[in-house]
Amino acid sequence: MLAQWIWGARRSFIDVSFCGAVHVDSVHADIVVVGGGIIGSCVAFYLAKSGADVVVLDPEPGQGSSAGNAGMLVPSQSVPFASPATVAAWVAALASRDSTISFRRPVPLSLVPWFARMAIEARPGRARRATRNLFELAGKSLHLYQEMVDNEGIDLHLRPVGSLRVFRSVVALERQRRALDELAGCGAEFEMLGPRKLREIEPALRTGLAGAIKFPHDRSLDPARATRAIADAARARGAQFRAERVVGFQRAGGRVVMVRTDRGCLSADEFVVAAGAASAQVGKLLGARLPVRAGYGLSVTYPTGSPLLRSSVMLEEEHVVINSRESWVRLTTGMEFGGTAHDRPGAGAVRRLDAVTRAYVPTLPAHDTAQPPWRGARPMTPSGTPCIGRIAANVIAATGHGTLGMTLGPVTGHLVSSLVAG
Repeated sequence: MLAQWIWGARRSFIDVSFCGAVHVDSVHADIVVVGGGIIGSCVAFYLAKSGADVVVLDPEPGQGSSAGNAGMLVPSQSVPFASPATVAAWVAALASRDSTISFRRPVPLSLVPWFARMAIEARPGRARRATRNLFELAGKSLHLYQEMVDNEGIDLHLRPVGSLRVFRSVVALERQRRALDELAGCGAEFEMLGPRKLREIEPALRTGLAGAIKFPHDRSLDPARATRAIADAARARGAQFRAERVVGFQRAGGRVVMVRTDRGCLSADEFVVAAGAASAQVGKLLGARLPVRAGYGLSVTYPTGSPLLRSSVMLEEEHVVINSRESWVRLTTGMEFGGTAHDRPGAGAVRRLDAVTRAYVPTLPAHDTAQPPWRGARPMTPSGTPCIGRIAANVIAATGHGTLGMTLGPVTGHLVSSLVAG
């Protein structure tokens, strides 16, 4: 059974009569989706496919975290962010600026209750249940991605080469092998590779590595291109994408009836909150509490003339993901809490990412050829699992996917469509 996750949603709404003073759009939609990234685009696709009249509202559709992320479709990463290992990493991060999990100083006090909730959710029993749920969702989602290609003709450029978790230390490799018991119990398939086999599979990696774990069913794609393709498929079925910012809602008779944007008002029968890391702010406009915090990641993209690597590679001890495509290679790392979406990536973090990766991939293009670094907000929840479900009579949340937004996009759209259908 595919689970739903909602925490502390209050079924109350701000009742503001604002649309009498501004232009009221003459178009009434069946469903308004707030958010035009991979989740919002998948939601719009499945709703439009079912015959609904859909309008997607986003200041910059497809240009947020769906544009510069790692582009990985990874059932192998179904262990939730809330786990005993993550709690230990948080504690280490408070004392070190070099941890993969980091904080913009000063540490926001508002993170304290959120972290306390995460510590509760990280208990082994809960983490195991979350792993099973996420793995089931991820497997279904990859199947739906393939259906988009085979049945709908959507050009996603999926790269079906699997992924490699690479290790320089035998101790770390063995520790990770033991940690995969839970995923193996869910049905995950993987293969242990020694140094020689790793060299055969991925000759661009340096010699002297301890080995790797291969996950044959993982996939990769160009996230910006895939998001555009799915949005275009939704448009072809009648969905509208409008570059507008949501600033409020209006209700009547216990239901939300209208959304206000920076360009006017639009009425609808159903509303979906799929605004990624901004979902908590949208929830506040509705009077609903969504436990979503922004966890910022860093990526750097280098142009290449051909794929640099045969597989997608995760440098496990360095917490770096490498997605190698036909014309570029992208390095992704980090989980930073605090700050804002407008903060620029630190130059030191960018240099460290380049240096760490170059130690594994000597043929990485020159640093000065890289595109400007990208910093994007992941929608994190205390449990590490997404919020998918109704938070009011005619409002559905579809957010909080953390680092698995690209992986879980189609299954989220499918679930939301099922919820709307009843």
